[in-house]
Amino acid sequence: MSISENVFVVVYEMLSDRGYLNIESKEDLCIIARNNQDKRIIVYFVESVKVSVKKMKSIKDMIQNDHFGFHALILVYKSTITSFAKQFITTDVDGLLVQVFSEKELCFNITKHKLVPKHELMTDTEKHDTLSEYKTKLKNYPNILCNDPVSKYYGFVPGNLIKITRKSPTVGTFVSYRVVV
Repeated sequence: MSISENVFVVVYEMLSDRGYLNIESKEDLCIIARNNQDKRIIVYFVESVKVSVKKMKSIKDMIQNDHFGFHALILVYKSTITSFAKQFITTDVDGLLVQVFSEKELCFNITKHKLVPKHELMTDTEKHDTLSEYKTKLKNYPNILCNDPVSKYYGFVPGNLIKITRKSPTVGTFVSYRVVV
């Protein structure tokens, strides 16, 4: 079983949308990219049907042996990931943002669907200006979960303020804000 071409296309689009435009290397099971802030990300494709703790340990060792370091890991699996492997990710992989996607989640780019509005991560300056303009605190904004499909796609983390722009037949465009939890 090989990885679908659609999955590769969506992964490249996701990396581009996250600002990782410089692809350092591409192998059969691994893509390494760098963004403008010199942060590196690794996308690892697991070929086996099930992801086990043993596989996660080997991936962790591979990442730790890299001398330049990574900011994030995107793990793409075929069918299932064991509960012990999920626990290993949350407890034993330190200092690294780890996101797990099944191939089914990456069959198509959800951000290109006509019903999904535009989501933008606000910079610290924009965040401060918005909080000042509306004279409120971050905790008073509506929430969006970090495991929401769009949040996962863009790699939003808790504490981020997201600007969502929707098209409306009555208003034209409507802007709302969400804080990632």
